[in-house]
Amino acid sequence: MEVIQVVKRFGLCGGMEEYVFRLTEELSKMGIKVKVLCEVQITKTQHQVEVIELGCSIKKPRWLSHLQFSKKVSKWVKHYAEKQEIIHSHERISCHHVTTIHSTLFNFPKKGLPSFRKQMNEYLEKREVNCDSVCKIVPVSFLISNEITEKFNISGSKLACPISPGVSEIKVKRKKFDPRKPIIGFMGKEWKRKGLPKVIQIWREIRKQVSEVELCLAGFSNRLKLGLSESELNSVQVLGYVENKATFFSKIDILLHPANKEAYGMVIAEATSIGIPVVVSDECGAAVDINFQPKKVHRLDAPLREWTCSILELFTFCSAKDTFKKPRSWRMCAENYKIVYDNIK
Repeated sequence: MEVIQVVKRFGLCGGMEEYVFRLTEELSKMGIKVKVLCEVQITKTQHQVEVIELGCSIKKPRWLSHLQFSKKVSKWVKHYAEKQEIIHSHERISCHHVTTIHSTLFNFPKKGLPSFRKQMNEYLEKREVNCDSVCKIVPVSFLISNEITEKFNISGSKLACPISPGVSEIKVKRKKFDPRKPIIGFMGKEWKRKGLPKVIQIWREIRKQVSEVELCLAGFSNRLKLGLSESELNSVQVLGYVENKATFFSKIDILLHPANKEAYGMVIAEATSIGIPVVVSDECGAAVDINFQPKKVHRLDAPLREWTCSILELFTFCSAKDTFKKPRSWRMCAENYKIVYDNIK
């Protein structure tokens, strides 16, 4: 079996990019011949993978960047791809056999006024899922699967079951839980969409009952103005961008992730893989996929008291012996894709 993975940046430089990088390595370890078509390689792999760099496109506007990359890929495929090779895309191209949808769908449900930018993004997304060559559409979560079914009326044999990411091992020494000073963690580069303002609201409510509860925040600039008082700042750690997630996980007792339209939410899977309880919104794809207790899932618009009660309940688990299950591996992810590839040969 021969597979071509298509991604703009090949390496450990983002959620989608790590998914492609880890998948590629596992497929290679399974004896599958893998090539990668990309703009640029960020991380070297130790496995037998041929990487073809096509050169960088314009960065913005994003729709034009997607269009330029798509044209480069189509040109390469036309001249160099072999008939037996399965083209697996993670980008907005139009010559693939398999496409993985990593994010929630564009402007769905529709909001705001029409614009040329929206029109082009809608066109690229529709072309990706409806092009003549595509045989399988793979969402990374049921949340995305439901959106694809509703927006494009695609289901049945063309829409594959979701294939969620694996969880890379995180070596972390868990902190000893102090019931007088529990620490709630939040991580997210897109801090607003991932719910930081709501996290601060919930934390303030909890402080009324547990006065010394702390916040540990990571994933965004430590220069962000949080609107906290001087007394509140004394109970908040802002780590900024962290290279090693173990730094963050070693400091927290509970992960709070009230995100809006979160396609998956790797930080949720990573937290549960090391036994950290989570409180998340029902708009996180990982909330459905993770078979882990204790966890609490709430509607994004649920009253603050529901969120705070869940966190207060979970504080009682923080001193308990870890009972979490072994996390999903990247090998499992690759094996799921091999089934997909076998079905389109």
